[in-house]
Amino acid sequence: MTGPHRPSLDPSELRRIAEIKAKEKGVKEESSAGETDARRLVYELQVHQIELEMQNEELQRVQSELEESRDRYFDLYDMAPVGYLILSEKGLIVEVNLTASKMLAVTRDTLIHRPLSRFIHADDQGIY
Repeated sequence: MTGPHRPSLDPSELRRIAEIKAKEKGVKEESSAGETDARRLVYELQVHQIELEMQNEELQRVQSELEESRDRYFDLYDMAPVGYLILSEKGLIVEVNLTASKMLAVTRDTLIHRPLSRFIHADDQGIY
């Protein structure tokens, strides 16, 4: 992970930070009595653009964290030396890792939505 999870900013906080960044970039908020609607609109668009840039950065950060989590899941689950199967309440295979697929000598796609009982020897069916 890239660091501790930071909660997303609420819209008013996002706006406040965007206005600070706009001032740092030299964007001026015209407030004189003669201010035109066009100038005010330009200012609002510039602040909104900064808000969007901040949201984009947050989305990219979260996307990166999700990719890292997915990769870790793959390493822990799919590459485990033990066969793992996730079953539905009806005993159908919902997920299967690579090791279980190899142990059963069946492709993963073939295993999905099949009853686990198909892969249990007839003498042992009563146990399951």
